[in-house]
Amino acid sequence: MRRPRAVPLLAALTLVLSFAVAGGGSPAEAAAATPVAGQYVPLTPARIVNLQPVAGAATYTFSPLGKGGVPASGVSAIAYQLHALSATGNGTVTAFPAVAGSSPPGTSNLNFVKDVWADNAVVTKLGTGGQISLYNGSTTAAEADVNVDVVGYYTAAGSTTVGSTYVPLKPVRIVSEKPNAAAAYYDVTPLGQGGVPHSGVTAVVAHVTTTASTAGALLAFPLGATHPTASDNHYATGGRFTAQTTVKLGTNGTFRIYTTTAVTLWVEIVGYFQDATGSATGSVFTAVTPARVLGRPVITADTTSTFALAGLGGVPATGSSAVAFNLTAYSESGTLAGGLSVYAADEAQPVARQLSYQASTRRWPTQQVSHLSQDGKVAIHNTAAGSVVLLIDVLGYYTPTGLRASGLPWSSGVNPQSQTTERADDFADFRGAKVDNVTLFPRRDNWDTVDDAQWIEDGLPSGFTPARDDLIMTIPLWPGGGVNNVSFTGTQTQWQDLARTIADADPDAYVRLGWEMNLPNWYWKLTDANQAAWQASFIQAVQWMKAAAPGLRIVYNPNKGADQTCDNECSVQVFEAVRDYVDVYAIDSYDSWNPDTGTAGTDEHFNGYRRLNESLALATANGTKFAVAEWGVACNIYNADPDLNCQWYGHAGGDNPQYIHDYMGWFADNAGDLAYESYFDEPGAYIRSSLSDTPIGPLAPAAYKAEVAANKM
Repeated sequence: MRRPRAVPLLAALTLVLSFAVAGGGSPAEAAAATPVAGQYVPLTPARIVNLQPVAGAATYTFSPLGKGGVPASGVSAIAYQLHALSATGNGTVTAFPAVAGSSPPGTSNLNFVKDVWADNAVVTKLGTGGQISLYNGSTTAAEADVNVDVVGYYTAAGSTTVGSTYVPLKPVRIVSEKPNAAAAYYDVTPLGQGGVPHSGVTAVVAHVTTTASTAGALLAFPLGATHPTASDNHYATGGRFTAQTTVKLGTNGTFRIYTTTAVTLWVEIVGYFQDATGSATGSVFTAVTPARVLGRPVITADTTSTFALAGLGGVPATGSSAVAFNLTAYSESGTLAGGLSVYAADEAQPVARQLSYQASTRRWPTQQVSHLSQDGKVAIHNTAAGSVVLLIDVLGYYTPTGLRASGLPWSSGVNPQSQTTERADDFADFRGAKVDNVTLFPRRDNWDTVDDAQWIEDGLPSGFTPARDDLIMTIPLWPGGGVNNVSFTGTQTQWQDLARTIADADPDAYVRLGWEMNLPNWYWKLTDANQAAWQASFIQAVQWMKAAAPGLRIVYNPNKGADQTCDNECSVQVFEAVRDYVDVYAIDSYDSWNPDTGTAGTDEHFNGYRRLNESLALATANGTKFAVAEWGVACNIYNADPDLNCQWYGHAGGDNPQYIHDYMGWFADNAGDLAYESYFDEPGAYIRSSLSDTPIGPLAPAAYKAEVAANKM
């Protein structure tokens, strides 16, 4: 789970408060990340083997340990760029773990031709003594000089180093046909693009394609690092040339692309590595001895073929999120150039290129790290007007770690309106997946009803596990009744007793403090008149709660859209003032005002004023994660009885599967920035958003179940 934000000391406040500022919480200690085998540690590229001659049919063995930032121990595999140049002939280079008595596997990583640099990204399992062997497979005894530029490593069991976990994405183009001058840098910031989150990203897996009128070399490296002596690719003229690189992000989450000659650039992202603050379900890597699978399949012109990789080449039959493999392609006729897109077989074909091959009989390899479909397949699309022959060599696989109860890549849960274990379990049974979080609304008449441990116990789903699942408590800034008001929200003892009660159930629970403060129907509403006092009271409540339970995570949660209680965007102003006390910025966003129907409806929900995208941008700009704390379809039926009439009649979408599809897709696309989402499953006439109990209709529930099934890992 994401560590809670540390609470700063309360600055001196000269606001109209009837309580003394006391008992401020000390900064919370950051939760320690856990070392796990197969985590990735990105490095600034460093050359560790330079122009090493390797004779034809000979093997060169080296150890990367203790070189280029790779530690002397605790390493299972390294990621590097491999280069070869021969002055005498053609051949192949195969990388494999050095084990006494072993022979080179029937695979390849590079295909070189005389007087032309050959390049490829490689990940290799370490063998005996942490060594790697490079075999020159030239059949004509051609000697080749090899370079090895290390870009990162994967941890081994027992390592004390904390690395990053991998999150595969549908390939997405984030740079399209951009010029870069000779000996110049093109800076790329992938954060917030194509499913890459806005924070917590240590490296990305990118495919960089170039066209040029003059041959040259390309290097990607983190912004802020000294230009290293290394390269990713040597490109020629007369076509497109594609290289994969796993590049560490530098200053402001940016990496640089340097080219020695003027080029046009394209960049596609196929995944990213996240640190311990990441929200998506990440995966760890297991390297295998390379193995060629599936023979030599042929893909005809402008068609797509699917290939099952699960269960082949050391990849488990189930449970893998992605596979690393070397893909080699060549034109069957030798006369047509083309490109390949590689993606999970259950995804739509992306606008992306992960390998380029030229109009020649030469073989063109490019390493792939591809997301797998739920049944363990990848799809490969051939863009050329002729057939292409493939070679597929498996190098390793990724396994999800810290899987959520639901099996979804983000925290997905429920507001069970009757606040009972039975209702939470019913929702889980309905959707075919356990809930990752449960949102509870305690009674709020007075402090005795707000602070109620039994209320929490009665509302938790069966099997609730605090280390894995999330309790979300919805707490007014002050309870009704008594002397409580905006300037006196309760005593320090009351707030700290409440914090301990919540933490007893879940030490790092979310607290939606003063939620929907921009709606006029709540007595704790935020207004122009009380803004200063409301802000100060919020800070004081957080300080008191964190002092008693430092693991709690604070959610600042207005309703979507414009404020209805003030004229000056007061909820945004307050959020920006209290952001150092907030872990998550959230909105409530139902299918109402206006419903998500047609293209215009989708655009409003995604891009409308303080809807999904704008609210996410506000969260990330202020250094917090984002949540959709309440969402759901809404009834649109008129009843003369005001107690039975749908509250948003005329402005809601009713049984609307498009809304479900759009929101679940948005959650999947933004899993790395999403702290959680919680569906408001309410069967009464008030909203009548229920999907599980007395559902609003057949369409939305069916769409929801289908989306859950489709997004499971």
